[in-house]
Amino acid sequence: MREPLISIVVPAYNAESTIKRCIDSLVSVNYSNYEIFVVDDGSTDNTKMILSEYKNRINIIESQHHGTSYCRNIAVKEAKGEFVAFTDADCIVDKNWLNELIKGFTSDKIAGTGGTQLSPQDETKFGKIVQQFFELTGFLGGYIKKKGGSGITKVDHNPSCNVMYKRSIFLEVGGFDENLWPSEDVDLDYRLKRKGYGFRYNSKAIVYHYRPQSLKSLSRMMFHYGITQGILTKRYGLFRPILLFPFSLIIFLMLLFLQYNFLWVIVFYYVFVLMRIHYFFLTNLVFFISILSVFSWNIGFFRGLFKVTIRSQKVSL
Repeated sequence: MREPLISIVVPAYNAESTIKRCIDSLVSVNYSNYEIFVVDDGSTDNTKMILSEYKNRINIIESQHHGTSYCRNIAVKEAKGEFVAFTDADCIVDKNWLNELIKGFTSDKIAGTGGTQLSPQDETKFGKIVQQFFELTGFLGGYIKKKGGSGITKVDHNPSCNVMYKRSIFLEVGGFDENLWPSEDVDLDYRLKRKGYGFRYNSKAIVYHYRPQSLKSLSRMMFHYGITQGILTKRYGLFRPILLFPFSLIIFLMLLFLQYNFLWVIVFYYVFVLMRIHYFFLTNLVFFISILSVFSWNIGFFRGLFKVTIRSQKVSL
């Protein structure tokens, strides 16, 4: 029996440093029936020229910097696959990526399946430290799951850098919210969940994800994630564990105001928020990144919570 057609969708904006490795991995996957759509979202670097080298092997769609969600939606509309798989331009996929993702669709009520994010072999030291931080905190928002293990497990959310959906179900709810980015994948999965659909996770479906390469870019990214979480909180209420973050910040500031010993405040913060006290003894840089990221996220959250509108999809990280 012929394998079902899978449409791979990759949005790209100023991705010259990683897009070649991304596409090289996509055209080499161990699956017989798939198509690739790369949407260039108005890049001003060499992304367009690099994509032209693959014009006979991929479908290239031009956009005028309308945002990641828009790019994904227009590609899905042109796609012919029964399933659509999403990854990002700064990701490298494993050869068995598609084979492992499709294993999660065990019933008609499964809307999507996701997988594992690891660091590429040539990732920088800083990027690997950021990956370590994401592994530490990712369980709160479902961004990064536990490494290793076997089998396919039930989850509430998979990030859009490593996920596959049934195309018909994706279109049924209107796809990604084009006015929301990042966290457009959180919004989509929550809408699907409310309609009775489920999600699966397969640790063997692997992408290697390059991370922000500076404190400034990491802080900016966390800030904008916080903003969109504030927006989603206004939309849906307190629907995710990660929403404990802003309340823990309030407690943190209260303790500082009461002039508690600063060291014990930090210990409390790690126990209460990160819930993995052994990570307190990691390197000073990991510690600093953790504090910077959490505070950037919190500041963004309160801005999003009290801001009427935001065009966050225009932000380049």
